[in-house]
Amino acid sequence: MATSKPTQNEHDHELDGEEENVQPDKKEKKKKQDSEAAADLEKKSAISAQSYKGCYTASIGLTASGTSQDMVNADCVEHCRTQGKAYSATGEGKHCVCLTAADMQNLSPVSDSQCDVSCPGKLTEKCGGTDETVTVWSTGQVKRELAAKTTSENLRTTSTQSYKGCYTTSDGTLTASGHESSLHMTNQDCAKHCVAQGKAYSATGEGKHCVCLADLQNLSPVSDSQCDVSCTGKVTENCGGVDDVVTVWSTGQGKRLLTLKMLVEAMRDTE
Repeated sequence: MATSKPTQNEHDHELDGEEENVQPDKKEKKKKQDSEAAADLEKKSAISAQSYKGCYTASIGLTASGTSQDMVNADCVEHCRTQGKAYSATGEGKHCVCLTAADMQNLSPVSDSQCDVSCPGKLTEKCGGTDETVTVWSTGQVKRELAAKTTSENLRTTSTQSYKGCYTTSDGTLTASGHESSLHMTNQDCAKHCVAQGKAYSATGEGKHCVCLADLQNLSPVSDSQCDVSCTGKVTENCGGVDDVVTVWSTGQGKRLLTLKMLVEAMRDTE
């Protein structure tokens, strides 16, 4: 059976149809490649902001927070960063462990040669070793974790403190032995210091001095306006004045001291 040859116009139309079918596939492929490249760049940028800490071994069993057959250190770092943890650790090539600064105390540094298991997602880098040996990276959250801890400690400290007022002393309290001085003094720091000393009151003077007191017997209250020297560590608050004028805070230790005194007296009564 005879067949007619397609005209030139019909042939061109067929080619145009083929190009239209191929073009969407090319666009989709290029879009996927661009997306993968962007994701890879994002991972590289994330881990470049971190720092390699070294190869460590744990004295206690580590609990993996994630396991992947395509594990890379960058993925573990990013995972632990979003968890708010200070460090990430990869082990046995596929496990990811998130650690706090306190957790690092249970790890001991070892030779990098012991972290000899390649990451399955990137064979050119190591993801720890065997037997609780891990590759550790900082996630960049150390400062945030420390700041949160400091804030928490400060809140616990100040919640037990109370401002008593501005006082003056005539017995040279600020020159007495045992006082502390700092170019970064704050009333809060002084109170914390005196809590550790077990004293009932803290007193700051001349912006930089801290004195711990058992009682206020040698002090006389004066107008708050006389405590007009800014704290060297926090200029928005005052740390006493001049000429033995001090800002006084209760440390919260007064009740404890009273209880101990009553206990001692009770023991004496039973002797």
